[in-house]
Amino acid sequence: MRVEHLEKFSSEVATRYGISFPASSLHAQDVICHPLERTFDILVGNPPWCNFCDLPSEYKEQLKPYFVDYGLVPSTRAALLGSSRVDLAALVLKAVIEKLLVDGGDGYFFAPLSLFCGDGAHIGFRDYKTKSTYFAAREVVEFTSAKVFEGVSTSYAAVYFRRGERQSFPVSYFRAGQTGFRRLKAIPLRDSCDPWRIMEDESRDTHADIASIKISSRQKPRQGVNTCGANSVFIFDSHPDFIDPKYVFPLATKELWRPDSRARAKNNPKKWIFLPYDSKAGKPLASSELKQILGYEYLSQFQSQLRQRKGTLLNSAIGRGYWWALLGVGRYSFAPFKVIWEAYGNKTFEPIVVGSCNGMPWQANQAMQAFIPCWTQADATRICEELRNPAVSLLLEQLNGQGKCNFAQPGKIRKILSIGESVGMSGSSSEQTRLKV
Repeated sequence: MRVEHLEKFSSEVATRYGISFPASSLHAQDVICHPLERTFDILVGNPPWCNFCDLPSEYKEQLKPYFVDYGLVPSTRAALLGSSRVDLAALVLKAVIEKLLVDGGDGYFFAPLSLFCGDGAHIGFRDYKTKSTYFAAREVVEFTSAKVFEGVSTSYAAVYFRRGERQSFPVSYFRAGQTGFRRLKAIPLRDSCDPWRIMEDESRDTHADIASIKISSRQKPRQGVNTCGANSVFIFDSHPDFIDPKYVFPLATKELWRPDSRARAKNNPKKWIFLPYDSKAGKPLASSELKQILGYEYLSQFQSQLRQRKGTLLNSAIGRGYWWALLGVGRYSFAPFKVIWEAYGNKTFEPIVVGSCNGMPWQANQAMQAFIPCWTQADATRICEELRNPAVSLLLEQLNGQGKCNFAQPGKIRKILSIGESVGMSGSSSEQTRLKV
């Protein structure tokens, strides 16, 4: 925030509400790196909403130690991997509660809902601790349909925090609608650091009603294949006859979830994807193998483009010479059956079972779909039927992801599964989520 922003704020508050803030209580400075040497009884604010990975490179380096110090990421290296999705607002909130708020003081902030309802990246915020004390979110007002900030697509809320108080549940939760605010309650999925479920204020917790859905460790839910910006190279609208067919796979599209077109789509895919991988090992083909397959000449003409793709894990593979590598590909990708569902932006959860088309197993498409790999049709059918339990759909609705990008992503589905050891599989008993080369 710059000085002119403070002047505009003071002017607008005075005009609209007749309130004059004392100049000594308004400051423009970096509250993370250069906090004030004083504390306040009440703080009001709107911290920046942007992910760590979207910050300027120089500022990233400056902030990395603070993300670690405040427990938001386990290490500076983690800030470059999955934890790069941590929102800057999480760090600002922890910093101002630690440095600027008196013990027992109150903070009122606008904040992205992902801090409470997002999975994975914000577990570090949901320990509800700063470096020296605890804090609690006491009340949340969600603005889903009643917009405070025009042109903002991020889901957000106004949150009331209390410093020096341990987090307890349920949290009073209000959701804005066309007829006013509904009073709801928020409780974590299981552990206190889990994403929140938003429920009717008087409703009974039905999470325990969901029978434990058992899968082996090699069946952990996965996102689909990610080309990292190279869809035009690897994905085709019709089967590419100029590529060896044992490296071309049917790619799931929305037609698979339309009852009127499902049977036809299973036998006549709308999309195909080229995976230059050893399907048994789940690894990219070696350079010598790649040069022997039909399609190498096609792929080689895009070598410069493929080498320029971004991403820490992908760049590590490219640096070792695997410029044709993709993300989200492992032995699990080539399982003969998959329980697959639309994971992004949906409001209904509909898992289905897919097998193969012309002997080639179906592939899920990036974050649009997620899946559980299965090695027998009977196992796939069992898992699919158990996931179709209406209580699972209700749980996803409570997790506040309907219509959002995290609606039914793998991490969220994992939390309702009972994951055991792998059996009957040669080699390692588990699959890593990292790119394997």
